[in-house]
Amino acid sequence: MVKTKHKIEIYPFSYNKIVGNIRKIDIRPYKKYLHDVGVGDMIEYVNVETKDATIREVKGVALFDSFDTMLEMLPYKLIGYDNKNEIKVRIERMYIKDDEENGVMAIFIDEPKVKRLVKFRALDRTA
Repeated sequence: MVKTKHKIEIYPFSYNKIVGNIRKIDIRPYKKYLHDVGVGDMIEYVNVETKDATIREVKGVALFDSFDTMLEMLPYKLIGYDNKNEIKVRIERMYIKDDEENGVMAIFIDEPKVKRLVKFRALDRTA
């Protein structure tokens, strides 16, 4: 399996939920740039305002016909919200109905695991 690194720019609100480990499922319209995202890949989420970045590993993906279907099946807490209505309001602000024409994608994400710690010039480094 070839692991790929993808870059996705996101707004600070979503970025902070990912960095704070509140969001474990990233949801978005299934656009062409997402077609190659697979389990084991890495996603670099970049804050559009500050340009800060964080890496998350793709643990799973799921495709749905609409956000409504997705929200019926996935736990809202793992998407980073307190209830489904809050998610629906956010989706309505960010996307138009046409954005769902190819379906929507749930990307299950987690911090990458460090495989081993090595010494390099007397400094601790992860590899």
